[in-house]
Amino acid sequence: MTEWIDWLSQYAFEGGIGGLFSLSVIDSAGVPTGGGPDVVVALLTTLRPDLVYAASLTLAACVGSVVGCLLLYWVGLRGGEASARRFAPNAVARARNSLERHGAWVVFLAVLAPPPIPTKLFVFCAGVAAVPLVPFAVAAFLGRTIRYGSGALLAVLYGQQAIDIIRHGSMTVLLILLLPALVLLMYLGLRRWRHR
Repeated sequence: MTEWIDWLSQYAFEGGIGGLFSLSVIDSAGVPTGGGPDVVVALLTTLRPDLVYAASLTLAACVGSVVGCLLLYWVGLRGGEASARRFAPNAVARARNSLERHGAWVVFLAVLAPPPIPTKLFVFCAGVAAVPLVPFAVAAFLGRTIRYGSGALLAVLYGQQAIDIIRHGSMTVLLILLLPALVLLMYLGLRRWRHR
């Protein structure tokens, strides 16, 4: 499996922005790549540590990821309970319960979190739970923008060291990714509390 992931990442790396887009579609559609788009964004950015180029890589990865997420969402929407059997029943039940209570926010947090968080389960269950399409797509795009953008920014700032940080899933990356999400959640929670 590791050889397959390495080959896929190498293909995306050599393909530049187009290869990164393709890898992001494949990754988000359900084919495990071990965080391939994160690594490829960082690798390509270290070769040309320019903020505009890093932003274009981030955009390509995000759009590809949303396309892949929409494919998996559609499978969940069309296949429903029958297609949910490939996952553990308890995991599906918990994911659906979260999605029914919190909607697209669950998708936002799932796509933001680095591996091994089971992003695909939440994306698939969003289709099964019929989370509205526009909030779903916006949540997926924003979550991936923060995640891939953080990796690109790390690569601009730290060069090759950023790849080691991303590959080993260090707590630094996790904090960088989760901090904006936590601030946003605290803000929304405070707003909701004030309305009550």
